[in-house]
Amino acid sequence: MSTAISRRLARTAAVAAALSGGLLVMPTPAHAAWAAQYNLSIQVTYRFPAGSTVQLGRADGWVQFDDGGNSFRYSLTVCRQSGYTTPDLRVSVNAGWVGSTWSQTNLEYVTLPGTSTVTPTAPCYGQTNTVTGEETYANFSNVHFELFGDTFNGSAYTTASQDALIYNQY
Repeated sequence: MSTAISRRLARTAAVAAALSGGLLVMPTPAHAAWAAQYNLSIQVTYRFPAGSTVQLGRADGWVQFDDGGNSFRYSLTVCRQSGYTTPDLRVSVNAGWVGSTWSQTNLEYVTLPGTSTVTPTAPCYGQTNTVTGEETYANFSNVHFELFGDTFNGSAYTTASQDALIYNQY
């Protein structure tokens, strides 16, 4: 093989290696940064017709938004208090009234196990579990957490809920 052809092949190989190496080290898009955590507490209480109340379940933790405006993550320690079963948690976005109708986009419904993964501390004294999640939803305005507890009202089974609405600042 002639020297000219060898040099041309070597140059072509060097250019190809340089280009492919450049493609391999191209930067990837950066993930948005996480903002400060917002503390969150939800207490579900049921009021009996006679006026007495009972605490059914509780959730304490935080929610955090990314500065890109399309993701959030959360961690909540959810516990059973005097509820008949462990509380359930619903996570939604874009919640609010549209005219006289409540509207939301449900992302997750968490039914907690009847066994604890966390040792309960006051004000919790029943099963306690930590629920974590990270969700992505384009252009959401808020996150809605709703905690459900249950009890018996005489001989009737009844459910109560309490919620928290956290607005996305991005």
